[in-house]
Amino acid sequence: MYQKLKDLQQGERIEELTRRLVSISSINGTVGETALATELVRILRSFPVFKAHPDWVWTQRIPDDQLGRKNVFALLKKTDCRKTIIYHSHFDTVGVKDFGAIEAKAFDPAALQTYFSHYQADKEVQQDAASGDWLFGRGALDMKSGDAVNLMNLLYYSEHMDELQGNLLFMGNCVEENDHSGVIAALSELHRLQIEEHLNYQVAINTDFISPKYSGDPNKYIYYGAAGKMLTCCYVKGIETHVGNPYSGIDSTLLASRINLLLNNNPDLVETIPTEEVLPSTCLFLRDQKDFYNVQTAKVTRMYFNTFTYRKPAVELLAEFKTAIAADCEKLVATLTKRQQKFFEKLEIPATAENKKVVVYTFAEYLTSLRQQQLPVEQLLTGFKRTVDITDKRAAGFQLIDFLEQQANDNQAKIILFAAPPFCPHNSLDTDSNVYRQLQSVLEQQPAAENFKLKEFFPYLSDSSYLAIDESAQELVSLQENFPLAAQIYPLPFDQMRSLSIPALDIGVYGKGAHTWKERVYKPYSFEVLPQLIRDFTTAVWKNTKE
Repeated sequence: MYQKLKDLQQGERIEELTRRLVSISSINGTVGETALATELVRILRSFPVFKAHPDWVWTQRIPDDQLGRKNVFALLKKTDCRKTIIYHSHFDTVGVKDFGAIEAKAFDPAALQTYFSHYQADKEVQQDAASGDWLFGRGALDMKSGDAVNLMNLLYYSEHMDELQGNLLFMGNCVEENDHSGVIAALSELHRLQIEEHLNYQVAINTDFISPKYSGDPNKYIYYGAAGKMLTCCYVKGIETHVGNPYSGIDSTLLASRINLLLNNNPDLVETIPTEEVLPSTCLFLRDQKDFYNVQTAKVTRMYFNTFTYRKPAVELLAEFKTAIAADCEKLVATLTKRQQKFFEKLEIPATAENKKVVVYTFAEYLTSLRQQQLPVEQLLTGFKRTVDITDKRAAGFQLIDFLEQQANDNQAKIILFAAPPFCPHNSLDTDSNVYRQLQSVLEQQPAAENFKLKEFFPYLSDSSYLAIDESAQELVSLQENFPLAAQIYPLPFDQMRSLSIPALDIGVYGKGAHTWKERVYKPYSFEVLPQLIRDFTTAVWKNTKE
């Protein structure tokens, strides 16, 4: 690959690398991720410095991964220096079914540019394609152009060793688009390098994409932190009844619908952080557990939400949701009682005094209630773990509660809140830190043609979440108590995250339409301005940081 790159200018190098990486399908959950890792190694080892030192490039297999997926590392060393900056990015992508009739062109930027140049259904996309300033394709924006920027900057420093004032570690991660298994596995490798190579990590720079937030938005956003994520799950159990006697039960789908209306896209149930893009919870799954048609109402409904976390610990948000859901359930029960009374009045029969109630628990509270009923909870949990084959991490908690409910055998309507994979910690830089001050200084010195805006939290899910953790040890213990089977299905090395505590930034490529078939990266900024900005910041951190 180096032979193609050596005589090209910076922007041409990044475009050549981006086109090459986009051409290789690396859809999350496929062997393409393995193929892309192999290609990254091939590209890196074509660089003269790594050709001379092939052991400076290596891979790390993801433990117990059936596809044999790997992380890719390359270490550019400065003699007798511990200062180290990490350039990291992921190389898996979402799928291509959204391309529809042109799915075969999803990995062909040239073919897509031709197609969109004649695409009259979206004038903005057509104009972008016709301009020649945008590169299309699955992964072009999210985030193979980011991979290419990191590769090119690594190559730049290998060709200008006089400018290398510290070590550079390239880290390419697989499995970002769902469970973040790549970066989680990489933590042990970062820890190993820290000890064996005596590396002192100053900062990790992620080149994940940024986009305009509104039409005509002139800003390029730089993020000095990463939002976290909790998958907020609700196990909803009603009281089943025949459709001919609807008021004698509580329909679990009705309860779930109320929860959805309460939590989904509700700006009143988010953290208040002025000027930050704080997003509400979004429902990702809602399904009753009837597997065939009959005239019985659904007893159990499962649902879960994407909940972003920013400064509040996840377990605190879970408690707030529980309080809000409990209050709403009281209102719903009162409404159902009034409807039942009205129904009886029409029939001119005496109303039956029913004391309907919906109990709302967190998972930890639910286990406590079972112990109070004298159930052997620990024994039941051990038996479940030993006998049940878990194929879906998201379903595991629901399956466990189903099992426990069978043992409890009560007829109480209830809602149980818990967390499920993935869990992403949140973190951000202290604005008094050296890294933040250097970032501010570098941005102030950039050409006036670009409008840079510093924001605290990267608004999407990011591998940067796992490089440091702001939640306390006790807050994490409380979260794990409400995370069924966490140690079995999603063990997270919280101690390693806290030990590493690598300041994490996102200085990303710029484009539009990520995760859509119109995905495209803007070349003038991403291939010209951005790489130099990252090098300026890299130099500033090296110069102004002690060993």
